[in-house]
Amino acid sequence: MSKGAVAAFKVEEKNGKLQLTAAWVSKDIGAPGSPVIANGIVFAYRAGADTTINRDDTPLGQTPKAPTRLEASVHSILYALDGQTGKELWSSGDQIKSFNHQSGLTVANGKVYIGTYDGMEYCFGLGK
Repeated sequence: MSKGAVAAFKVEEKNGKLQLTAAWVSKDIGAPGSPVIANGIVFAYRAGADTTINRDDTPLGQTPKAPTRLEASVHSILYALDGQTGKELWSSGDQIKSFNHQSGLTVANGKVYIGTYDGMEYCFGLGK
């Protein structure tokens, strides 16, 4: 079952009108956050935060209780994808120990940064 991927599109002209055409779609990375692009590399990540809105122990329309949500979350994974093909260049694997919760990625000074719920800030080189 697919939980989420990153896709790239090309702007093309067809019959005098502009349209988006799919260029590539990444593998299932599981509820991705917003990607960033630097040096032709697409940095995408699995946020890891539990995205289930309603559970048996949560009344309809209410946010899940923190302990339940924490237990159901998994660690983030950062992916570097070739911007032209979508091919995975590298990933952080299991180096990141917690999940990212609505803070996204930052690229600066030749590095990509991701913060996690447990207060850690991870830093990886851009690569290319």
